[in-house]
Amino acid sequence: MSSSTSKTHLRKYLRRQRNAMSAAQVQKNSQAIVHKILLSTLWQKAQHIGLYLPIHHEVDLTDLLNTDKTCYLPSIQGHNMQFHQHHKQLELQTTDYGLRQPAYNDRLPQAAMDLCFLPLVGFDDKGRRLGMGGGFYDRYFADNTETCLWGVAHATQRHEALPDDPWDVKLHGIITEQDWILI
Repeated sequence: MSSSTSKTHLRKYLRRQRNAMSAAQVQKNSQAIVHKILLSTLWQKAQHIGLYLPIHHEVDLTDLLNTDKTCYLPSIQGHNMQFHQHHKQLELQTTDYGLRQPAYNDRLPQAAMDLCFLPLVGFDDKGRRLGMGGGFYDRYFADNTETCLWGVAHATQRHEALPDDPWDVKLHGIITEQDWILI
């Protein structure tokens, strides 16, 4: 079985598992993870931070938008992704996939982030990750050595071993409601 076929099957399995969680459990896990992040040295040292708006029972980090940090939200168009600085008047639109995002702007300069939290579909203890399958984070951070990348997931999204490809960006760590996994 090829890596892409294996990833597709694992992605379906892990998404079903995540989507089976109750809304109350997602909220409880999200609050625990936000609390851990706010108390961390990682958060306290960073000033420019990439976040995301959750979809399909992803960990909800939106409380982090209401801090004294400069936060950025992703926007996708075609095969491209960019990050917009978040502010109270930032208008969001909903994509055909149900994703809320700022309007894509071809002239937007690349955001200089210290830290970025990536939503995960799955992960393993070696730091291999599965995202939604579009490769947006892989392309965006392919040549980026400045931004510390941390995956965010529910502990139930851990899998024994995930396949990886040469183009998969490497994480510095993963945070769940149970663990900080430093890679």
